[in-house]
Amino acid sequence: MQRLIFFLIIVYLIYYLFKRFVSGIFRPRPPKRQKHLPPITDELVKDPVCGTYVPKKEAIVYGRRGKLYYFCSKECLEKFKQQKAKG
Repeated sequence: MQRLIFFLIIVYLIYYLFKRFVSGIFRPRPPKRQKHLPPITDELVKDPVCGTYVPKKEAIVYGRRGKLYYFCSKECLEKFKQQKAKG
């Protein structure tokens, strides 16, 4: 009886180790991430009028003479246009 129990324990351990080994080989591993760098969510751009930093995807974009300007609000955009019109 003891031999049977011992044999079943050995068979179970071999099965368990084999199962872990096979699942480790065929399971895709997640890519390694650099833990010291935070994920980049969005680039910040500076409003040329008031100096506020705004996420690029939320900024108001205005193009002039082949250059893009980013603004935090319509008011800053209008002030920019007025300043460029004067001088």
